[in-house]
Amino acid sequence: MQEVDGLKMVKEFAEEMENMLGRKMKSVKRMAETVEDADFFHEYNATLEFDYYNSMMINTLDEDGNSVELGGEFPLEENEHFNKLPVSTQQSVIQVPTNVYNKDTDILNGVFMSEALNEVFTSNFEKDPTLTWQYFGSSTGFFRLYPGTLVQADLDNREHFKLLVEELQVKGEGKVKKAIKESFKILNEVWRGSLCNQAIMLITDGAMEDFQQVFEEFNWPERYYTHISTLADVQENVMEYLHVLSRPMVINHEHDIIWTEAYMDSVLFNTQAESLLLMTSVAMPVFSKKEETLSHGILLGVVGTDVPLKELMRLAPRYKLGVHGYAFLNTNNGYILSHPDLRPLYKDGKKLKPKPNYNSVDLSEVEWEDTEDKRVVFLKNEYFYTTINETPFSLGIVLTKGHGKNVFIGNVSVEEGLHDLTASDVTIANEWTYCETDIDPHHRKLTQFQAVVQYLTGKEPDLECDERLLQHTLFDAVVTAPMEAYWTALLLNASGIDGGVETAFLGTRSGLMRIIRYVGAEKRVAKKFLSPTDKENIFTLDHFPVWYRRAAENPSGRFLYYVPIEDSTQGKYPAQYFFFFPCSGWQVCDCGHVCYSLCEQKDSSCWRYDFSWLCLSLFFFYISLC
Repeated sequence: MQEVDGLKMVKEFAEEMENMLGRKMKSVKRMAETVEDADFFHEYNATLEFDYYNSMMINTLDEDGNSVELGGEFPLEENEHFNKLPVSTQQSVIQVPTNVYNKDTDILNGVFMSEALNEVFTSNFEKDPTLTWQYFGSSTGFFRLYPGTLVQADLDNREHFKLLVEELQVKGEGKVKKAIKESFKILNEVWRGSLCNQAIMLITDGAMEDFQQVFEEFNWPERYYTHISTLADVQENVMEYLHVLSRPMVINHEHDIIWTEAYMDSVLFNTQAESLLLMTSVAMPVFSKKEETLSHGILLGVVGTDVPLKELMRLAPRYKLGVHGYAFLNTNNGYILSHPDLRPLYKDGKKLKPKPNYNSVDLSEVEWEDTEDKRVVFLKNEYFYTTINETPFSLGIVLTKGHGKNVFIGNVSVEEGLHDLTASDVTIANEWTYCETDIDPHHRKLTQFQAVVQYLTGKEPDLECDERLLQHTLFDAVVTAPMEAYWTALLLNASGIDGGVETAFLGTRSGLMRIIRYVGAEKRVAKKFLSPTDKENIFTLDHFPVWYRRAAENPSGRFLYYVPIEDSTQGKYPAQYFFFFPCSGWQVCDCGHVCYSLCEQKDSSCWRYDFSWLCLSLFFFYISLC
């Protein structure tokens, strides 16, 4: 039995995260250097003709069956690492906004120059196979994405946006002049001590004046403003502002690394919401190094890559944190980057939608002290936190006193453990990382169970596996092995199984589960229970199963009953948890309320809890265990 050192553990996790994020930053720096070098040696060609793969046109044919211009045959294959999306890891593609001419001379020169990125994209991916999307956003208006994927306009989002615009109502009169004056006053107050460029942007459906008087008062003569009155003016003027705002940084060559707050992967959100990933991105500006541009401070664009937060949180493994323990990440603004109680989506009918403020949730909104004196169980948590160096993020872990402060270490031979681990009733948590299958593409199609077996049998010695977790798993497989024989004996003896029992299961702290089905799939009522889609009741990246946690919260000798209760009007109540001591029982009380009588064994005194929130309007039931 070993005591867990929370402070040491959080620092170890943070160091691993720093190393992982450091690899992403190195990839981004290589991309930035590649673009700057390519631009330095590129001579602008006003008559350049160049074909490239446009992501909106690849694999598209015209009426005669020929590839459309800027399309062409672009081989795509489903890739496990990119959430089974069809991609090409050999080539990047170009995205150009619909309001930009895709054969504009500036676009063609930029695309031609940035072709050098294809080699560094693939090289980065070989050096760090955990990389996801890599990209370059050019200041001329195009976007280069690796790996290439066919990009289609999202009809749902377009229609949704149209409806929102149609519902807008024009009311009253905008006091624009007052708003601009107030904006200048606020900016002037925060300007002191800040070296950042700052700007005020006003977007309106029409202005009756140009507010020159306001600008003469607050913004003259060393600063300026631009009034954009038509859509045709937008690109030119916005790009000019981009260069103005970036000029001091470009001239000083300040290659600052920028990390974003959490955001949702739009591709996954639109295609498979159940696999929705929260992401963070690391990005870096790219400057022109040509002598004639140094004084002008020309920004070429921005390079970046995405980091799925799910992959980052794998570095704080669940088994080390205990039954109720968990890890969370904060940004330097105090917002949650990742937390098991962060719920970024809500249901609107049958559709899942992101909450408006899902990426600006404060830690205090998901962590609070519970002083309710009627709780059945209280958990006392200890918090440990540290910074993740070279990033704006901090890491916290929570350990629960009791279950989280000590860990039991058992030891068995690999041969003995493998024999019991490969029994037919055994599974392990596929969301946990027993072995790292994402480094070598050859391993990506392996489940965690397959990877563990192949590593332990010596068939895949190059797999990187968590030796401590494997030790726990093998030990648990051995000590729970008698359950298989016990369950099989019950199955063979029909009188040994109580009526209505469909499944028996056992779970351990290593993510190992033993399951036996007493009833065939066609006769089972609880078909979702313990299935991969039933996330609450299996081991996931975020938590131990609900039944596991609830049972572990209670002292030895108490039984837990998990009862989903039907309701004629709403379909189902949320599943309720009922706790029993051997000397306790349930009684039907007035109005159909269910009351729970608990006998205190020490002095035989009894008291009653009235669960009035569990009123059963359609039927009564009575259970007695005494």
